[in-house]
Amino acid sequence: MSNRICKPVVLIVLPLVLLLALPAFAQNRIIRGKVVNENGEPIVGAQVTIMGMDIKREYKVKTDKKGEYFYMGLPTGVYRVVVRAQGYEPDFQQGIRPMLGDETKVDFTLQPGDMNRKLAYELSPEELAKLKQDMAKAEERKKASADVKAAFDAGLALAAQGKYAEAIAEYNKALEKDPDQAYIQANLADALSKLDRNEEALAAYQKAISLKPDDAAMYTNMGVLLGKMGKTAESQAMFKKAADLNPASAAQNFYNLGATLVNSGKSAEAAEAFRQAIKADPNYAEAWYQLGICLSADPATMPEAVKALQKYIEIGKNMEQIEVAKQLIQAIKK
Repeated sequence: MSNRICKPVVLIVLPLVLLLALPAFAQNRIIRGKVVNENGEPIVGAQVTIMGMDIKREYKVKTDKKGEYFYMGLPTGVYRVVVRAQGYEPDFQQGIRPMLGDETKVDFTLQPGDMNRKLAYELSPEELAKLKQDMAKAEERKKASADVKAAFDAGLALAAQGKYAEAIAEYNKALEKDPDQAYIQANLADALSKLDRNEEALAAYQKAISLKPDDAAMYTNMGVLLGKMGKTAESQAMFKKAADLNPASAAQNFYNLGATLVNSGKSAEAAEAFRQAIKADPNYAEAWYQLGICLSADPATMPEAVKALQKYIEIGKNMEQIEVAKQLIQAIKK
């Protein structure tokens, strides 16, 4: 009799245990992953945001020392996972549907950049259209880059041989595929200048500077060209701009300015430029020599000319110019 009573008890208890376990199991929706940099190294403390795409909701978690993150207990739904980290471009993946009793893995590899850059889903229709346009343009450049490099390298080789007309043709071929290459524009300008096509060269330098406005060498080269064209004021402005951008090259730029002024017959202004070159670099021997030459023709400045020429004799390397400096000193002192 007792045996018949025990059997129903076992049959009733087991289904109850299974039913009690199901609610806890149903909540186990998990998203986990790893965030690394371009070298595969873990990014610690990256902010991972899990956002509902179907219903507005948001969950946040940070990566640990291994670059890993883990979030459990997500409601059913569709999610977007966004990651941001200091010093890196943000990234996201969307349309994520974590399943019951499963771990949905969402990994990221971040590139260096601005963590606050807007992501595609954050952009306005106008911004998104511009982004697509920029991406298409970048893709076109990527495809053309091999041809651009080949034409540019050919131009450099031809210019080195003094074949400037042929070099110009190669530079233009490269610029047809990618007109926004500052250094190709600058080399085109140099080749045009060698053929005295100065107005075209000036336009090419202006384009180069618009593309690379912080490159001091661009301003230096344009200053030389403007001096050659007799545009002294503009030339002076370019050399001063170059000196401001790169103080280490200030002496060279003021010397170049002085040279252009000498060629324009403006000795007084040239002397001031050479003084500026010497101020930037007291051991700039050529500036001392040219300063002495400029000042030697005016009786009022002859004493300063003697000092400048004596300094050149002391630190100069060109024996012919040293001899000229000695003769000028003797002539002044007579």
